[in-house]
Amino acid sequence: MEDNFMKRAFDIGDVPENFDLNNPPVTGFDYLYRVRIESRNCPKVVVSNIDKTKFLNRQTITIDDGNGFISARPGFEADPEWREEQLELFSANRIKMAENRDYLKQKFPRKDVPRINKKQEWCLYCLGVEKHDLIYGKAEQLEASTDDNTALNPKKARFSDSPNPPLLSVMLYMNQSRIAKLLSYHIDWLEEIGFSHPQGEWFYALLVALEKPLDPDTCALLRSLSRECSKLRNELSTSDHEFVRPLNLFLSIVAHYFDQKDMSDDFCSSK
Repeated sequence: MEDNFMKRAFDIGDVPENFDLNNPPVTGFDYLYRVRIESRNCPKVVVSNIDKTKFLNRQTITIDDGNGFISARPGFEADPEWREEQLELFSANRIKMAENRDYLKQKFPRKDVPRINKKQEWCLYCLGVEKHDLIYGKAEQLEASTDDNTALNPKKARFSDSPNPPLLSVMLYMNQSRIAKLLSYHIDWLEEIGFSHPQGEWFYALLVALEKPLDPDTCALLRSLSRECSKLRNELSTSDHEFVRPLNLFLSIVAHYFDQKDMSDDFCSSK
């Protein structure tokens, strides 16, 4: 479909149905019809076919234009209808949390958590002792120090050995720098030991709490998350694996909600 933004200076009308390109033009109209048809058949982008091998001996820098995203194998990609439903739910959760923050803080008092610079303690808090020991090895019991201005009890508390979910009593009191820091921890752990459902809960909660627009460092974190999720999805043996949907969910959120469109199956398939 053509968009005519300006009035035509010379309107030649529609091309006749019996117009034959094989015959040479005999009138001015025949010639203009031919020009119109040929212009429509021209590609919008033309790339010259250059023999690059003759430049190899003069190459000083090699740039990889790939972004590291691994597109889904057939059957592993997210269903478009399911994806839209999940993105709508994700957006609704963000709006609900933002609009009701003051009320929710009254309902859910601040909970003791580790200091944000205590990466190992956060690993123990979020993923539990089993995952912590896989990443850092067995160590003496960590006595988690509470974050600044978060202690309801002045005494230091030993957190449970089992994973703690991302409750509102935690997420409501984290500013953006702490959210980004904790997100970076989780990406490191994801790369170290792979995906688990408790960690999936934390990823979702952190993404819900993450505000737009993104700063460059946080944007880079999300792209790292997308790359790792696509890698883990590619390593799954079957398309009905329990991790396919959670991984697709995070890939969809990063690509379509946080506007990293090139980190998506749709973008890769259209290239």
